[in-house]
Amino acid sequence: MTQASSPVINPTREDAYWQREFSKQPYYRPELSYDDYSPAYRVGYTAPLRREGSFAALEEQLQQDWKQVKGRSRLTWSEARQATRAAWDRVSRKEHPC
Repeated sequence: MTQASSPVINPTREDAYWQREFSKQPYYRPELSYDDYSPAYRVGYTAPLRREGSFAALEEQLQQDWKQVKGRSRLTWSEARQATRAAWDRVSRKEHPC
């Protein structure tokens, strides 16, 4: 069940957005590539469709999601959490373009 206020999310559009923007984020580390960040973004922008609740209430589940999809990413959860939260916030804003 999804949140009633969740926007329709276009994963292709979100991925393209983060590919352009990831290196401009305050948590970005130049020695890491988009491949390191993309699983965290994916967890963040798909979570409002898959889960009900606030980021804080779901953080433990999101961390488990991250562990399952991180693949070869070199981020720790504390680093991935920032990217996950950024993607969550972007799709959770009411003014988000669909």
